[in-house]
Amino acid sequence: MRDKVVLRCVGTGDAFGSGGRLNSCYHLSVGGEQILLDCGCSSLIGLQKYQLSAAAIDTIIVSHLHGDHFGGIPFLLLEAKYVSLREKPLTLIGPPGLQQQVDTALEALYPGTIGDGLVVPLIYRELDPSQPLQQGLFTIQCCKVKHGSSPNAYALRVEAGGKSICYTGDTEWTENLIPLADGSDLLLAECFSYQQQVPSHLDYKTLRQQQKSLNSKKLVLTHLGPEILQHLPELELPIVSDGDLIEL
Repeated sequence: MRDKVVLRCVGTGDAFGSGGRLNSCYHLSVGGEQILLDCGCSSLIGLQKYQLSAAAIDTIIVSHLHGDHFGGIPFLLLEAKYVSLREKPLTLIGPPGLQQQVDTALEALYPGTIGDGLVVPLIYRELDPSQPLQQGLFTIQCCKVKHGSSPNAYALRVEAGGKSICYTGDTEWTENLIPLADGSDLLLAECFSYQQQVPSHLDYKTLRQQQKSLNSKKLVLTHLGPEILQHLPELELPIVSDGDLIEL
């Protein structure tokens, strides 16, 4: 019997908190292991709101190094040091430069925290589009996407318990998404706008046009910006909201 795969949408918003949504953060659990797909600045708030233990998270996978996708890590580390007194190792997986960005953000927000010593042992691993990573029960694949000037923004595919979940991260349309999403059980697609094409982001019209080529069993929209939030009654594709629970 395969373990049930459970996804909690902790944060489904953009960098601006449009619609009162929290920054990107998706909690995935299977077989007693727990990971986060992205960890935006508000993630610790969301975890507590939905009664998910930050101390129980085994791994955080970061799609790209923008604050609304990785900026919550310093707060989780602070909580680990002063509240939960976590001793279990935490694995952080992301693009090149993740460790430097985390250290810089933590020192800027809470100077001296690193020098005083972190309680939690940190293990850093680097995403590589050329080969999958095995992390506990999870197999992690990625592909490069187009988001701003960053050369290392990724879409992710995570497989565990016989199920596969894809997550675009932030990107404008790129055909790199097609093989990554092919045959997935769930595709979390960022959809910042409705029909206004915004550089670095996907829009609803493009996703509707490309839905068949993506070939996912279930495509849902997330990372909604102010324009698309004004068009919710017109959408034919489902959206996810903060707190939504999806079982696969």
